[in-house]
Amino acid sequence: MALELVGGALLSAFLQVAFEKLASPQVLDFFRGRKLDEKLLNNLEIKLNSIQALADDAELKQFRDPPVRNWLLKVKDALFDAEDLLDEIQHEISKCQVEAEAEAESQTCTCKVPNFLKSSPVGSFNKEIKSRMEQVLEDLENLASQSGYLGLQNASGVG
Repeated sequence: MALELVGGALLSAFLQVAFEKLASPQVLDFFRGRKLDEKLLNNLEIKLNSIQALADDAELKQFRDPPVRNWLLKVKDALFDAEDLLDEIQHEISKCQVEAEAEAESQTCTCKVPNFLKSSPVGSFNKEIKSRMEQVLEDLENLASQSGYLGLQNASGVG
């Protein structure tokens, strides 16, 4: 029964949360403040939309087609990787906000530009985020390309 939910409620719930996080102004500000390529966010949203449309068809076919069920399991893993990455970005945003608030309390800063997005060391973290985002995008792209071999149809006309 657990496998029956692989493409259903679990994926839908994750995707809803992922789209909300991607639409967050803080995430976009984070990328801008860190000088990360915003196209990575746009590409992630596009790939998630494509996977969502394919997963809808895969849900129906997984019961009679074991390779489709395996594909859905791989999709789930890739989506968990994306979720982990978005959670890490959210955590970094929160951490930077707390650090900026603590700094503001210790100094009487009258700056109107919130610099919490650029207040912590960013070099290695930026590289890690970029690398992991590119890996997630590559994994999602590979899964989307496999859908043709599995006979999956794009259920919503997206992607």
